[in-house]
Amino acid sequence: MKNLLFIFVFVALSVAAFGQSRKKGDVPFEYHPNLSEDRYNQRITNKTIATGPEQFVILSRKANGNYGVQKYEAGLEKQWDATIPLTTDQTVYGFYINKDAAIVVAHTKTGATQQLHGYFIDLQSGAIKDKQLLLESPVSNREPGIAYSQDGSKLLVFHFQADNNYKIRSMSGSLYDEKLAKIKDSNYSLNDVRDILSVDVQVSNTGEQYLSMISDNMNRLTVRQYNLKDLKAKVMSVLVGGVFGGKKVYIMDSRFKLMNDGQLYGAVITAEEASGLYYSLKAVRFNFEAEDMVFAEEFKFTPTYLAKINGLNKIDTNKPKRFEDIYITDLLKSADDKLIVLAEKKYTMGGKTSPYFAKEMLLFAYDEYMNTAWNSVLMKHQQSPAEDAFSGISYTAYLNGNTLNLLTLEELDGKNDLYLRQIDTKTGQISEAKGVRLNVANDKELAYVKDFTAWFSDKDVAVVVRPKKREAGLKLYHIQLK
Repeated sequence: MKNLLFIFVFVALSVAAFGQSRKKGDVPFEYHPNLSEDRYNQRITNKTIATGPEQFVILSRKANGNYGVQKYEAGLEKQWDATIPLTTDQTVYGFYINKDAAIVVAHTKTGATQQLHGYFIDLQSGAIKDKQLLLESPVSNREPGIAYSQDGSKLLVFHFQADNNYKIRSMSGSLYDEKLAKIKDSNYSLNDVRDILSVDVQVSNTGEQYLSMISDNMNRLTVRQYNLKDLKAKVMSVLVGGVFGGKKVYIMDSRFKLMNDGQLYGAVITAEEASGLYYSLKAVRFNFEAEDMVFAEEFKFTPTYLAKINGLNKIDTNKPKRFEDIYITDLLKSADDKLIVLAEKKYTMGGKTSPYFAKEMLLFAYDEYMNTAWNSVLMKHQQSPAEDAFSGISYTAYLNGNTLNLLTLEELDGKNDLYLRQIDTKTGQISEAKGVRLNVANDKELAYVKDFTAWFSDKDVAVVVRPKKREAGLKLYHIQLK
């Protein structure tokens, strides 16, 4: 797919009972995939962001490395088009919005230093302010990172200092406001935490910074909260790995998320050290105001649970004999205060030409007291060629009240289409997959770019697909679901 030019045509659709009627209007749009991206851990998964009903901004990469940000409003009328002058050697690390602007953060290497610059694009006019130097550090350090608050009013840029074994010893960061004006520089000494290999960073709307560290040879979870006033952090720590029933267990995957209730939630998957067998899922809520950790009941990946999943698998003739390639993909909070943990099986067979797969999703729900509410399994089977990787497979999610909406590209009953499933977060009940009837192309070439999917509401979705017609270009549709 290298150096290919795709032409997007923006078209408005209205779907009734998953039929369709077309409104007039189209706008050419170039798309050049960045083939240097990490296939498993994309930095930016949302390149279309809703700014209101039928309004959105979209981030697109150009052939020369430049990036464009465009804003469209009702009727797919383009309001403005801003160009960010980058080169193919520069990488976009972040794209988000706040009440005033779309913010793009880009990474640059210059000699022995690396830098992060911020670009402020006014949402009303599309005017770009002069780029802002946010961070500079030696190239010998790990790559820097960014974290931004849910409302986009706070941005933390940071970099780590590590020892010769790549274990993190300290972290330095700078906090910025919604205008990219600096609020505070901070140094985070982590010398008292042993063997840190990874740190997840979250920032609240009011500027609190949360550092979640996996340490002690992948056995301990430590979370620190820093605020803008006190120099001393609040700390919570728990030993997650260890020896259980004679089996030595370690943390092999984790995910953290700061929710609207102001509390940090985390989930980890543990595995047996000797065999690599999946052992359990553990979830926890960190309430720093009450200085309290609330643990959910541990969920074991037992042979009985594997047999249940294999019983639902109607496609694979050789059923898995063990749990493998399952990763936590999201944490959500429903209207009735349930924590929903989503995990998905994703893998490739290895090799430059091997296809990529995204299969069953495992869902776990916990009530407001972190008691187990339910668990469900959503069976799907998605495959893409090596050059597309996860560009078009996996899923996008939208939580509306107590209904979790999931959109996937699949071939079901001989029809290649986008399919909608709805999950009742009260019970875990999953609806049948309903095709959107876009008649998506199925010629083993790129037919859906998942990163450009945006939900305006549970009834309105923007998606980029290539229909099964003679046109070679992709199109962005506005779908009204019924």
